[in-house]
Amino acid sequence: MKKDKLSTLIKVCLVFISCFAFITACQKEDVVDTNQMGSGEVTLKSFGPSPIQRGNARLIIIGTNLNKVESVALQGAGEITDFKRVSNTEIWLESIPANALPGVITLTAGSKKITSITPLTFSEPILITSITPLTVKAGDKIKIEGDYLNLIKEIIFTDGVHVDTTAFLSQNRKAIEVLVPVKARSGKVIVSNGADLLTPADIEAKKEPGIPIWVYSEQELIVTLPAITKISPNPIKAGSLLTIEGTNFDLVDSLAFVGNVGTRNFASKTATKITVTVPATAADGKIKAFAFSGIPVLSDSLILTVPTITAISPNPVKNGAVLTITGTDLDLVSSVTFGGGKVGTIVAGGTATQIQVNVPIDATNGAVTLTTKANKSVLTPVLSMVLPTITNISPTTIIAGDSVTITGTDLDLVNAITFGGPTTGVIRTQTATQIIVRSTTASITGPVVLTIQNGAKVTSTQIITVNPATTPVITSITPTSVKPGAMISIVGLKLNNVQDVVFETGLSATQYGSRTPTLLEVYVPLTAKRGPVTLTLKTFDGQQVSGQIIVTGTDPVVDPTLILYDFDNISADLWNGVGEFVTNDGPSGKYYEVTAAKPSTGTWQFLFAENWRTHPTVSGIANYVLKIDVRLRKDLATPAGSWGLQLQFNLAGKVFNIESYLKVGNVLSTDGEWKTISIPLSSISGLSDPTPATGGNWGINSNQGSPFNDLVGLCIDNIRYEKVK
Repeated sequence: MKKDKLSTLIKVCLVFISCFAFITACQKEDVVDTNQMGSGEVTLKSFGPSPIQRGNARLIIIGTNLNKVESVALQGAGEITDFKRVSNTEIWLESIPANALPGVITLTAGSKKITSITPLTFSEPILITSITPLTVKAGDKIKIEGDYLNLIKEIIFTDGVHVDTTAFLSQNRKAIEVLVPVKARSGKVIVSNGADLLTPADIEAKKEPGIPIWVYSEQELIVTLPAITKISPNPIKAGSLLTIEGTNFDLVDSLAFVGNVGTRNFASKTATKITVTVPATAADGKIKAFAFSGIPVLSDSLILTVPTITAISPNPVKNGAVLTITGTDLDLVSSVTFGGGKVGTIVAGGTATQIQVNVPIDATNGAVTLTTKANKSVLTPVLSMVLPTITNISPTTIIAGDSVTITGTDLDLVNAITFGGPTTGVIRTQTATQIIVRSTTASITGPVVLTIQNGAKVTSTQIITVNPATTPVITSITPTSVKPGAMISIVGLKLNNVQDVVFETGLSATQYGSRTPTLLEVYVPLTAKRGPVTLTLKTFDGQQVSGQIIVTGTDPVVDPTLILYDFDNISADLWNGVGEFVTNDGPSGKYYEVTAAKPSTGTWQFLFAENWRTHPTVSGIANYVLKIDVRLRKDLATPAGSWGLQLQFNLAGKVFNIESYLKVGNVLSTDGEWKTISIPLSSISGLSDPTPATGGNWGINSNQGSPFNDLVGLCIDNIRYEKVK
C-alpha cells in the first residue's frame, strides 16, 4: 500500500453516537409500489443509526409489511429472528452481534429477499490495552493487545517510523505482533486504521486520502540506546586508530567527531567495542555515537594532538625561498601562514619531523602559523625576511628621465624604486645583484628608496641629484685643448636652454657662434685661466651642467718687476749649453730653446745660467709662486735608469726639480703648446725668506747627458715671481 501521510497527527477518541441517521434503502427483488406505505409488498425504506455500535445497541428498520419479515441478516453475523418489536412499518433489533461486519442488510419474508442498497456501518472502538515487553532493543518482538486491532493497517513508532501490515508477524482482533524497527525511538506507539493510505489504483484515480483513526498507547515503549564508557588513547593524533568501548554498539549506525566529521567506516565493530581511524579534520570535543534511530550518545571529550616546532631555517629567509621547519607531528599540518596573513605552499615530500614551505613573495616579518586540518594551530619563533642591500648607485647626478645603475644583493626582491619622492622609476633590467632603473620627469633629488613586494623599504645612503628635464646635457666638447680667443663646440641636448657659459674663474663668455638645441659654439675669453678649466652652462631657470677643457697658452705676467729672466731685457748665458736664444713666437718675444743635440761635458749640464745678476726679492715666500712659461714641441720620454730625465732649477744655488710639473703619465708634455707652470716658493728646500737677490748659480740644468737628443724642442720663457691671490 502506498501511504499518503497527513501533515499532523490526529488523535481520534471513539465515542458512541446515539442518533438516528436513517439510510434510504430499496429492494433488489421485484416489489410492487415500494414508494407507497400502503402497499401490500414488503419494502425496506430506511434503517439507522449508521454507523452503530456493536453489542447493546438498537437498530430500527423502517418499511412496509415488515410484520411479514421472518429474519434480518447482517454481514458476518448470520440471520437474526429475535426482534424486540415488529409492526407493519418497523422492526427493532436490540442487540448487534459482536461479529457483525459492515455491509448490506437483508430481510427475508417467505421466499422474498429484500436487500438494502446502502451498507450498514459500525462505530468501532479500537483499543490498546498493553504492550509487552515495554523495554526493548531494535529488532525485538513486541505484542500489542487491545480490541478491534484487526482493523489496523499501520503501526507508527515515535518520530514517524511506520510499519504496515506486510511487516506484521501476526494480527487479529485482540493482538498484533511486530518487530521493533531499527530506527524506532522511545515513546508512545500509535495504531492506525490506514484511512490515509492509498493504493496505486487510488493514486491513479486521484483519490484523496482519508482521515485516519490514530490510537495512542497509554504506556511508553522504551527503546534501548548504545552507551560509551571509555575512549582511548586520549589525547590522540589525527589519523591514528581510536578504541571506543561501551554497550549495545550493535545499535550504532555512525560516529561523528567535532567539526561535523561523520563516519560509518569502522575498522571493527562489536556489541561492546568500536575501533575507528580519527579523521584528519576532527577537532577537540565529545564524540557522538548515533543509533539507527538517529539519537546520539556522547563520549568523554577527545583531545587531538598538535604539532611541535623545534627549529626554522634559514632565519632570516628570502621571500620566494624555501623555509625548512623541523619538529614533531608535522604531517598533521595542512596550511602554513606567514606574516601579513600570506599562505605559503607546502613542498611535497614532507615528513612527521620536517616540512618545507615556499615563502610567499609578499610575506612580512612575524611568527609563522602552522594549522592542522582540525583547525588547531601552533606558532613558530619570529621569522625575519631578508632585505635587499645597496652597495653603490651610479651616476649620482642625473637629469630627470635618465637611468641609474644600482648594485647590491637580493635586488631581485625589489618591485618599486623611487627617487627622492613618491614618483616610481621604471625598472629596465633586474637581477639579484644589479638593477638599471630610469627616473621620470617628476623625479626629484634625494635618496633612492627600494620597495619590495612585502612592503618593506630600503633607503640608500647616497643622495641622487636629479636635475630637471630642462637641464642641458653635454655629450662632447671639441677641441678639448684650446687657446684663449679660440672657439669651442659643445654638442648635446637642450642647449637652447643655456643662458650663460661661465669659465672656472667666474669669467663669462661674451662671444658665441651657433646656438641650437644640440650645438653651442662659444669663444674662450682671452683672460681665461690656462690649464684644466671647468666651464659651467647655466640655464634660464637656474639649472647648471658642467664640462672641462684645457686652456693652453701662458699666464700673463702680472708684475714685470718680479721677472727673473725674460731673455729680452733680462737674460743669461749659455755657459756652453746645448740651446740658443730664439727670437720668433715666444710668449714675450725672445726665449730659450734646445735647438740641436750637442755634446755634454759629462753629467749635469746647464742649459742656461748666470751668477752675477741682482734679482727681485720677495718677503713672505709662503704667499708667492715661481712661474715658468714652458713649451715642449714633442713629448719627452723618460729614459730607463734610476733617475730618469731630470730638469733642475737653480735659484741662488738652491736646487729643485721642475720636470714633475710637466709630467703626464710617463712622458713630459705640454701638448706642443706654451703653458705656465707654478711652483710654490715654500716647496723649495733651503730657500730663505726673503728670497736672496744675489749669490749662487741661477739657471736650469739637466742630467740628460750626451747627446741631448731628447731635449730638442724644450723652450723656456718668463721666469718670474707672482703673489698668490
